[in-house]
Amino acid sequence: MTKLNDSDRQQISEIYATYARAIDEKRYDLLSQVFLDDATLCYEVGPHEFSCLGHESANYFGDFLKFCYWTNHLIANPMIESTSQVFATARVIATHLQRQKTGAMSRWILRGSYHDTMVNTDFGWRISKRLCLCPDSEGEFLTSGIEEFSEVAWTEPARIRPAD
Repeated sequence: MTKLNDSDRQQISEIYATYARAIDEKRYDLLSQVFLDDATLCYEVGPHEFSCLGHESANYFGDFLKFCYWTNHLIANPMIESTSQVFATARVIATHLQRQKTGAMSRWILRGSYHDTMVNTDFGWRISKRLCLCPDSEGEFLTSGIEEFSEVAWTEPARIRPAD
């Protein structure tokens, strides 16, 4: 059985906050602090499914979320279990706001959960395997007639990112 102390639990919880920041602020470089390079990721979100490795995640998320003007991933505190491996599960509500070329806004809301296997590395805790299941959705994720945003569009990045 893997022994976890309060610091381990806090670090694991922070992975989810880092993930939400990386996705919602289109700071995909932060995903290297979330996933191992060889992590296996499987997402089933509404009718959309994709799988990739950790080192590919920035490209996969960037290609998918470029259609979003704004996103918000509200992730509950993870439930962490420790046996021969460390598992964490967390519930998520994810809102995706898209701006159509006509100026109209479209919303796609998902509700689901993350099921993660965690490993402690020399660089801290990382996800080595993720299954994301979001069986409940409202709206539709549009891929045509939509403006594309490779970077944050809803504010100036300098307002929300730390100075170097």
